Amino acid sequence: MSDHFVNYLVHFSNVLMLVSYSVRDILWLRWFAVAAALTNIPYFLLQQKKLWPPVIWALVFTAINLYQILRIYLERRPVVLSEDEQKLYQMGFRSLRPREFVSLLLAGEWKNAAVGDPVLTQGNPVSSICIAISGNLKVVKDDKDVMTLKPGYLIGTALALSGQPSPMGAAFMEPARYFCWPIGSLRVFLDKRPDLRITLQSLVNRDLASKIEGLITHLPGGNS
Repeated sequence: MSDHFVNYLVHFSNVLMLVSYSVRDILWLRWFAVAAALTNIPYFLLQQKKLWPPVIWALVFTAINLYQILRIYLERRPVVLSEDEQKLYQMGFRSLRPREFVSLLLAGEWKNAAVGDPVLTQGNPVSSICIAISGNLKVVKDDKDVMTLKPGYLIGTALALSGQPSPMGAAFMEPARYFCWPIGSLRVFLDKRPDLRITLQSLVNRDLASKIEGLITHLPGGNS
């Protein structure tokens, strides 16, 4: 292989590096970096005395970039939600990206409820935040009906954050399917993903506003 050709490889490698610095997509940046490193290797090997240290480092950088490329491709795979997950996502979590939503689900679990199963017990601290995708809930205070919550409402958000005992109870009026986040697991998740705190807080605020509106309609002189 002629010296001129080897020199051309060096120039081509540096052109690839320049291109990698100009692209905005991190995936393309890493692909160009890999190509640049591999293109440089023949230059080091075809010297009168092979230059093994830069060859080894080029292979190390190539391996690191290929690993990160694989991670990017895995992260960019389309997210496929189950029927229940899709229903829950449409109910109140559309402001989250599907992959963020799937991560949030890993902090909780799906549950089935029978008639009368409680999610809130008056006088007891709230240990989890729940949201039903089917089945209405009856909210009671001192054995008196307060309101009915349809699927899609977050249950226990404000109480869970305050740590205060629940002033009301809530139980399912029919067989139901719901999702539940234990408070401890949710806090650990949010500590690891602080970027989602603001998004989830806005969801909680909208949910609370909807509950207040629903409560007003059940009061004397309301719209009901």
